[in-house]
Amino acid sequence: MPEIESLVPDSHRDLLTSQLTATFTTVDGKGRPQSTAVWYLLDGGELLGSVTEDRQKYRNLARNPACALLVIDPANPQRTLEVRANAELTPDPDNEVVGKFAEAYGAPKEMLVAAGGARYTVTLRPWRVVANPPA
Repeated sequence: MPEIESLVPDSHRDLLTSQLTATFTTVDGKGRPQSTAVWYLLDGGELLGSVTEDRQKYRNLARNPACALLVIDPANPQRTLEVRANAELTPDPDNEVVGKFAEAYGAPKEMLVAAGGARYTVTLRPWRVVANPPA
């Protein structure tokens, strides 16, 4: 699958690299969508998230990796970036990726680490990116 940066038009690249909150949608065990507000991070050409194993989105992704991330421009809600992807879950036992999120979003790492069970990095493997309005 292509790297995320090659799929995002220059007109919307700032939405990918800004520290915003996005809507992350997964599919539950009955095939229904489940959405959550999340932070995301572009790191080394990969679009990452972080989740603990006690969360519904972890259970959904472990069962079905299909997902979507929707970023809305806070200055212009008509301007959006949707990333449709398959997610890859990787254990983050040393909370290395959590530390990157803490630094990027200005949050105490301890607060993020205390959020629950074992932590996993979610790597989005995009198969389609939709930028609105089109570039």
